[in-house]
This record gives sequence, C-alpha cells and structure tokens, in this order.
Amino acid sequence: MDIGKKAVYTRPTMHPKELAEGIEYILGRSPALSGRIASCILIANPRAGGFTRLSFARRRHAELKAVRSLASALPLRSDPIPFRLRLTDSQGHAAALAQEYFEETASLGPRDSYHLVMTAGGDGTSLETLVSLMQLPPERRARYIVLRLPFGTGNDGSDGRELGASLGRFLGPCEIATMPAMSIRRAVAAKETLWTFNIASFGADAFIADMTNKLKTSFPGDSYKIWVDVASVLYDMIWPSHPIGIKAYSGAGKLIKDFTRDCLLVAVGVSGRRQYGSNKAVLPDDDNVCVLSRMSLFRKLAVKGPIYTGKGRALSEVELFQARRIVFEHDSALLFQADGEVWRFEAEDFPAEFEILPDSYQVLAGAR
Repeated sequence: MDIGKKAVYTRPTMHPKELAEGIEYILGRSPALSGRIASCILIANPRAGGFTRLSFARRRHAELKAVRSLASALPLRSDPIPFRLRLTDSQGHAAALAQEYFEETASLGPRDSYHLVMTAGGDGTSLETLVSLMQLPPERRARYIVLRLPFGTGNDGSDGRELGASLGRFLGPCEIATMPAMSIRRAVAAKETLWTFNIASFGADAFIADMTNKLKTSFPGDSYKIWVDVASVLYDMIWPSHPIGIKAYSGAGKLIKDFTRDCLLVAVGVSGRRQYGSNKAVLPDDDNVCVLSRMSLFRKLAVKGPIYTGKGRALSEVELFQARRIVFEHDSALLFQADGEVWRFEAEDFPAEFEILPDSYQVLAGAR
C-alpha cells in the first residue's frame, strides 16, 4: 500500500491507515470485477467526523471489522489491485489529489479495465473529487468508478450510510451504475461551472449550511438541526425578501413552469428521493424540485418539521415538481449551496441555469 509522502495527520479516533489496511485486505479477496480493476485510490479526510468523533468512529470501526471478517472466508484474488492512500490537509486538496490520480492513471491498464476512486470524508471531500472527475472528457471518465464511504456526520451523498453497505459490495456480485450530475452556470461566463451530485439550493437552506460549516471547527458534530431553528428567526432579517423568477423545462425542452415568487428556499436534486442536512427528506418522492414560499415566523416554526420529514407536499407553501433544466432570475445577492458547500451569488450572476446531465459518472453498486 502506497501511503504517500505529504500526509498530515490529526489524532483521529480511527486512523485512516486502519481503514486503508482493512480495504486493502478486503480488495485482496474480493471477487468483484475480476481482472478489470487496474488500480484503486482512497482519498481520506482525517478530520472528518467518521475518524474524529468517538461515536461515529466506533461504529465505522465495528463495521470495518465485520466486513473484513466476512472477506477472510473468501480466497485470495488472482489479480491483486494496486492500492494507495492519500490524505487531505486543506480545502481543495481532495480535488488536487483526484486530478493527480487521473493524470497518473490516464494510460494505465487495459482499455476495458477500470480505476476505482474511493473517498472517506464528508460531503465536501466527495464533492471535490467528483468535480475533478467531471473535468475529464466522457471517454476518459468512463474508465473510473466511484465509491463514497460514509465518514462524514451526515453522509447524504455517500454510497451507503453504513460502512458495511458500502464495502460489502466487494464481497459478492456487483454492478457498475451510472449516476446523474447537475451543472450550475452563472451569467458571468468567466466564473467556473459549479456542480452538485445530490441537492443544490438557494435561500434559507444555504444560510443553514453556511452557518453549520462555520461552526464545524469550534463545535464539531451535526449542528444543522440547531441552525434550522436559528434560521427561522434570523434569515429574513439578514437576507431581506426579494422575489425569485423560475422557469423550469422538461427533458424534452418544454417549458413546464414559469412564475415569480417570494421564496424562502428552492431546492433542486439531481433526482427525486434525495436527502440533505443529515437525513432531511426535502425531496421525498420522484419530484426533484421543492419551492418553499416565504411565510411568517410562527408559520415557519410550524412547518419545518413536516418539510424535513418528507411531509411537505400537504402544505400550501410547498410546491414540488419534476424538471430537467431550471433558469433562475434574481435582482440581488443570494446564498447558494451545493452538496453542503456554500457560495454567494451576486445580482450579476443571474440568470443562473441548473441542468441535470444523466449518466454523468459511474459508481460501484450492489447487484440487484
């Protein structure tokens, strides 16, 4: 196992090296994609909650031990998989490590083989890695398979909320599944295209994500629930009301929605049945867009429970629908979040266009 020379460690409760050694052992006995995995990398954030928070680390440790025990009953793989561990030490480092790996493996292995990219961290680690992957041309991207391990505190974007469900895919028949992504383009052409692989949103939810991220260093853990309550009081004072123009289009390009509304938040998933904020079911069914109108403080306190438990459709302030492409208009600054990472959109960034791109990347999935 290649650990890498630039590793910077905290003092985690579960060390990334322990995870890497367990994965390497499991891969050595895995029957998955026999003869077709040319290499594997694990990009891990040693500061993620799954390593540093006692309750999370104990759970991940027990799950890793259980999968390793099951793997011990399998024969050694006839084609060992080259494996390396790389640790992130700052924001943006996961993207750089992924890009470096893509460059190193561009011409390695038979053309019908795959390179396996695993992440162990929170939503930020997986987001950075996947954004780097999306920079590759489609024919190169098709040679990489992703597996996002649940080492954050929320794990809304991971491939399995339990480590046993994620790593257990290596113990038997598995499949390669294609997944959608969503691009976000701003009116200022010079600004980079943003991406989401779970849910992107404008408004109060982005405010909550921003406050949660700022608290992580001094108040580790899941503070999202706290900021849901705080945002109910503070959001309208910090971000005064401005109507949002929304034009939504079907996959065939047909205009299906065209309205302007005073919105508390607008959330768009790459598909329906998506969660964020640690299991908050804002998109509970096949509809991938949720529009929540502004309302009084007391009404916000009353409806936040149903909205985050998947019962928002019954509320008059909630509109849910399906769309492939959405164009947003706004005349002032607005907070935006994608997979938990936050940006400030200025008035000049509008119109902003969200577009879902089916079959954008590949993940390792259990056989159906």
